Order: sequence, then structure tokens, then C-alpha cells
Amino acid sequence: MGGVAQISAAITAPGVITQVGTFMRMIFGELDGRRSRRGEDFLALCLKGGFDATLSDQILTELWMKFIALAANASITAATRQPIGKLRDDPDIRAIFISAFQETIDVGRASHVALPEDALKRTIDFIGHAPPAMKASMALDLERGNRLELPWLGGKVVELGRKLGVPTPTHGMMYALLKPYIMGTPA
Repeated sequence: MGGVAQISAAITAPGVITQVGTFMRMIFGELDGRRSRRGEDFLALCLKGGFDATLSDQILTELWMKFIALAANASITAATRQPIGKLRDDPDIRAIFISAFQETIDVGRASHVALPEDALKRTIDFIGHAPPAMKASMALDLERGNRLELPWLGGKVVELGRKLGVPTPTHGMMYALLKPYIMGTPA
């Protein structure tokens, strides 16, 4: 099964994860879209445990919808070293968010992912409701001098864009700016 976890949290010490804000949600489902017994069982366990959980018949779309937001958020909050609340309403930075979101949407559609027509609007709305103190885990890793998830986020958008012939200049720029930190703080 594929799954999407939506939570703002950070590893604050070995074995200690601290949640930022109250938002937490899980979406999961079989990659082929069918309902399964294990999916139903897992949903029942999640609901019994008090989780906001959804069993999806379109998990690939859900994964890409998270990827659209996460690839941009990770790179932008890392590059600026600022939380989302200080960035999302700045008109200059908002334009970068929108461009990065659209690039990932374009790459997803070129990959034949069934993204909703309003994918950009949904992503902008999601960012507008994110906890103001939220920073992507990649931004927190950068602050701590740790390795970055860049190759699997913005770097993956750039890689897929090249492969599919989809321009990704915004992600390309952010990837280039953050690339020296992929393995942690340069010596």
C-alpha cells in the first residue's frame, strides 16, 4: 500500500519526535486502487486510535498531491531558513511557491498521474492553512547540518522534468542553491 502522512514534526533528540501544531492526517490505499481487507483493517485501527485517516482508491494521486506541496515547501523553507507563516503571504515568495507547484503539477501530468483540475488551487489552499511555525523537515535538517532530502524532493522534480521534457526552472534554481548542503554542512 502507498501512504501519505500529513504532519508537521521534527526529530528534536534521538528517538524523540516533537509535533508542531495540531494538524495530523493519514491517507493510504492499494497502489492499484482496489479496496482490500488489509486496508479496511488498517483504517479501523487508525480510527480506533483517534487518527484522522482515509482509505483512498486513488493513492497515487494523493501521493502526488503531497509531493506537489512538499517538494516546493522543503526547498523554499530551507533556502530562506524561514517558517511557512513568514513566507506564504510575501508576494515575491508567493510567486516562487506558485511556480514550483505548477512545475510539479506539469511533471505529474506528463507522468500520466490523474491530478485534479484544481490541483494548484488545492495546494495553495493547503499552504494557506498550514501552521505558521511549520518548516519542512529538510529545512530543519539544513539548520542542524544534517543530510538533505533534496534529491528525492526538488531534485526529483528536476530529474523527472528533464526526462519528460518539462521545464522546471524554479525547482532547478532551488536545487542548485541547496545542492552544496546535500551531505550536510560543507566543510
